[in-house]
Amino acid sequence: MAHQDDSTSTAGPVAGEGLRDAARWPGYGLIALGLALIALSLAGFAVGRSSLAVIGAVLAGLAVVAGVVWQFVEHRRLRARHGAGTPERPEDAAPLR
Repeated sequence: MAHQDDSTSTAGPVAGEGLRDAARWPGYGLIALGLALIALSLAGFAVGRSSLAVIGAVLAGLAVVAGVVWQFVEHRRLRARHGAGTPERPEDAAPLR
């Protein structure tokens, strides 16, 4: 019996699928930028450049929040497109009656 590839019949999102979706990349980029700005802000505080460090911290917070919001919006868009589907983990499925 030949093995049938059922990757095209998956009802819901698959782990790692978000990385292939280019619409989510700006959100990942904003989160990465925010983390880099946090590191630079901490370095600014360490060397005594507190005014620049505060500006960096504010920009870091804005970038991280914007990135998380972007991811949330894209997740909702994907869930609306795929519907509820079947759960990825078998233990999340409701018992049969």
